[in-house]
Amino acid sequence: MTPVLDGFPLLSELSAEERVALESCLEARELDAGSTLFRAGEEADALYLVVEGAVTVRADGQGIAELGAGEVLGALCLVSVGRRECDVVGATATKLLSLTREGYVRLRDDLPALALRLQEAILRSFSNLVRGVVEDSRSAPPAVS
Repeated sequence: MTPVLDGFPLLSELSAEERVALESCLEARELDAGSTLFRAGEEADALYLVVEGAVTVRADGQGIAELGAGEVLGALCLVSVGRRECDVVGATATKLLSLTREGYVRLRDDLPALALRLQEAILRSFSNLVRGVVEDSRSAPPAVS
C-alpha cells in the first residue's frame, strides 16, 4: 500500500518508514457513484484519502468541488472535534482509505512522534489553504454596489 500513500501531498513530509507505520491504522473503503460518504451536520470522525475515482463536495445541495486521487477530506477532524460542514458523495466509483479518530488515538499512543508529524502536516495544509483564500480575496476586483 505504501506506493499509494506516496501520492498524497499531505503525507509527503513523512518518511517511507512513517508511511508504512501509518498503513496499519488505515481502513480501505469503496464508494459507489451517487453514494453518500458523509452528510453535513454529522460528527466528523475520519480523515479520508481518495485513492482512485472522485467525490463531489456539496453545500446546500450545490456542488462546490470535485476531489480526486491524491486528495484528502476531513483531515481537521483528527485535531479538532466537530461536525461536518458539507455533504460528500461519490462522483464515480471511488476507492478511499480512512483514518478514524480512534485509529489516530491508537497512533498517538503507539507512535506519538508520527502522530505529531501527521498533525503538523494537517495544520500546515489548513494554514496554506487559508492563506490562499486570503490572497485570492485580496486580488479579487472590488465588489460593485
